[in-house]
Amino acid sequence: MNKRSTNDMHALDIRKIARVGLLRTGGSFTFQWTRGGTVIASIGGIVDSANSVTLHYCMRRPDAEWQDMRYPVMIEWTACHYGGTRPWWNCPCCAKRVAVLWGGSTYACRQCQQINYESTRTTESSKPFDRADKLRKRLGWVPGIARGIGERPKGMHLTTYYRLAHKYTVHAQATFESMEKLFSQLNR
Repeated sequence: MNKRSTNDMHALDIRKIARVGLLRTGGSFTFQWTRGGTVIASIGGIVDSANSVTLHYCMRRPDAEWQDMRYPVMIEWTACHYGGTRPWWNCPCCAKRVAVLWGGSTYACRQCQQINYESTRTTESSKPFDRADKLRKRLGWVPGIARGIGERPKGMHLTTYYRLAHKYTVHAQATFESMEKLFSQLNR
């Protein structure tokens, strides 16, 4: 059985919370995750001190009652090279310093949740396609390598456009070659 991936989980990123100034003592925050306009999960936090946040949310295991979850998560602050400080979660399970806690029955680090990044599930033969599609998105083109090369986006420097279009062409060619190899294997 494959491990779950980060795309299957809800991420609680302390960098985003700090960036909007919600880590003040006595403050609170709430995050919601939606799918198709419907809230599928939410979590709240109360900032107890500069070094602690109490997370609270409801969770339910299959065929079980809803449970209120409430527990403290410690915050560690490190100095930045050019001044200021940066916050980190201390994982409630292993105390490892991390930027993101992943939702489950407990919000914990990626290792404690036993999840992988989605990119580690990608086969080697599909990576050129992913790279080509990423370049298409950056260039503002419609997704899909079968659609050909689009126009230069307004405001993009010509040399930047040529560089990205060349990279795209290389990845698209590699995609077609891997597809040809796959089809020849299927025909055998």
